[in-house]
Amino acid sequence: MAGTILIGALTLTSCASTEQREESFAFSGQRLDVVNSHANMPVTVSSEADTKEVVVTVQTQTMGKSANTPAWSLSGSSLNLDTPCGDGVIGYCEGSYSIVVPEGTEVYINGVPAATA
Repeated sequence: MAGTILIGALTLTSCASTEQREESFAFSGQRLDVVNSHANMPVTVSSEADTKEVVVTVQTQTMGKSANTPAWSLSGSSLNLDTPCGDGVIGYCEGSYSIVVPEGTEVYINGVPAATA
């Protein structure tokens, strides 16, 4: 039985991968409201001078399953983030978001002011 568990663990380890996806949205507002319904997925925010867009990057680490392309969207001043990790029970998926906004933009995540780097 111990051999079976070891083989299963080695099989999952060999399937581990890290992926990164990025998308940009034109943005001219003073405030960005980020809706992140997956509280266990951290969101970091930084600002950049001379940009007029919001750049969203999601990084995922998976083992034994593949990450999905997240269904994210910008509607007015609301940026909706979806999970890149599917609903499957088998395997491991962890993700985190990074958002770059135009300098001077106020950012709120689920209604709470976010610190920008």
